[in-house]
Amino acid sequence: MDARCRPACRSPNPVRRAASWSMASLSGQQAAAVEPLIAGFWQQGREQTRHAHALFWTRMADDGLLDPGLDLEWLIDTTTILDAAETYLLITRLMRWDLDTYQDWLATTAARLARVAEGIA
Repeated sequence: MDARCRPACRSPNPVRRAASWSMASLSGQQAAAVEPLIAGFWQQGREQTRHAHALFWTRMADDGLLDPGLDLEWLIDTTTILDAAETYLLITRLMRWDLDTYQDWLATTAARLARVAEGIA
């Protein structure tokens, strides 16, 4: 793993941990293009990311922390894409953002998409 990622991987902040894994996944993404076994693991990672988002947002909804009119499946799909390793790699290269800027953007965007009630997030 890239030495720049190690401190973030141990962070108590889940967004920082996710972003650090995204940074480390660049070589995995490149390897997946030519190695079927790695491609399978890469796909499993994507599916597990979506599952984690589904659990998180469903529990938020069940606890009454989201707008009841919110389309939960749309929120899960959208935040899964935003939190994907490929998105992290694209946005940090395109916008030249550092990890902190990406984390702030991701947290703000997720809260806005979820229409979290004021004072909860």
